[in-house]
Amino acid sequence: MVKKEVASELPHQPESLKFIPETAWAAVKGLENIKLFEHLLNQMDSEPHLWRKWYVDERPESVELPKSVKDISLFYRILLLRAMRPDRLTNALTEFVTQNMGLEYVEAEPFDIVDSYAEMNNITPTFFVLFPGVDPTPDVEKIGTLNGKNIADGTFINISMGQGQEIVADNALKEAGKVGNWVMFQNVHLMQTWMKTFERNFEICVEADPHPDFRCFVSSEPPPTAMMEIIPESILQNALKVANEAAADLKSNIRKALSKFDQAFYDKAKAHKEPEFKALLFGLTIFHSLILGRRKFGSQGWSRKYTFNDGDLRICGDVLHNYLAGFEKVPYADL
Repeated sequence: MVKKEVASELPHQPESLKFIPETAWAAVKGLENIKLFEHLLNQMDSEPHLWRKWYVDERPESVELPKSVKDISLFYRILLLRAMRPDRLTNALTEFVTQNMGLEYVEAEPFDIVDSYAEMNNITPTFFVLFPGVDPTPDVEKIGTLNGKNIADGTFINISMGQGQEIVADNALKEAGKVGNWVMFQNVHLMQTWMKTFERNFEICVEADPHPDFRCFVSSEPPPTAMMEIIPESILQNALKVANEAAADLKSNIRKALSKFDQAFYDKAKAHKEPEFKALLFGLTIFHSLILGRRKFGSQGWSRKYTFNDGDLRICGDVLHNYLAGFEKVPYADL
């Protein structure tokens, strides 16, 4: 890693290069400590119009550099950006990682619970960290259905923790360990005192050699501070931890949103306006992704802050199906 050098004593800044801020000028001078840039200030002074054009460009990480440094590698371009245009550094680093390590290190595949199921077993709880916009319940129900466990026949028990649910949860855990049911305890951060009881009951369940089909799932919000403990340490150390945090960029959110609709969902649309359905569904995923991306602005523009999650997206997809099936012409105004 190359340390960012900043000159302690600034040289005179020519009038032709006054477009560079004083703070950046110190960093530019610091670059002359690197052999490749040892004559950088003279080079910039000899072609100021080209440097100005590059400096004010919207995407300096990808446009052509001035002639004097035209053939430098992406690594040295990153050093220039760090000195002069730090606002574009992230984009350049993304390109650097893509070139040297591969696209998979930049664009992660959407989370697939089916792949994670292979790591689950009857003596290890699966712990989901809850993030805004992400609900693990549909994913657990999905793998439950694939393995013959569902809420309808009582083989999958889903309990949202709150006052008065302690005894119900204790009994469900003990019964599930004996007969091979699946249990899910949601929002355990609301019942921190009960977690000590859960810790002991789960130990007893494991010691009693639980049914091979038994699975236990727990979900909780992360603690507000690093020093705060919600989940007992023994549970966290032994659990399979799943942190499926919503992506921060639009492209990743669109990819994730589209992954929530399987092929069977598209096949239902073949009977009614398939091309229109695909276009409208894509528009829906873009809108959903934009809403997720604007969470950092809080409730600005809305009556209150609301966490749009995967369930909201799926319901909107179902509503879209119903509208297209119920009307001869696409009701664009209503949609």
